[in-house]
Amino acid sequence: MNDEKDMENKIIRTQDENGEIYSFELIDVVEFNGQEYGLLIHVDEEGEEGEEPHKEACGCEECDDEDDEDEVVIMRLNKEDDSYVFETIEDDEEFNNLIEYLESEEDEDDDEEE
Repeated sequence: MNDEKDMENKIIRTQDENGEIYSFELIDVVEFNGQEYGLLIHVDEEGEEGEEPHKEACGCEECDDEDDEDEVVIMRLNKEDDSYVFETIEDDEEFNNLIEYLESEEDEDDDEEE
């Protein structure tokens, strides 16, 4: 089976402005207004969804503030040569319009299931 290889191809590692490296699983790519966006979920180093073990029962303030493991991260995709570059969406209007679009698509999917 190629599941393991396919999973490896979907793991994206990004580095923030402080040099911290984060791993995400690419769960979907959507196109909106001629631009592609990647929908990502935070994963641990082994590529599994979920929180780090100490965070499950931890009640410290830092861990309470880092409740982003269950959230979907959206990044703009730009093609450079033969690869894609994931970029943060800096423009609030672009981000808000994209969220409205994704929510409307989700509502349509829910209506179709009923």
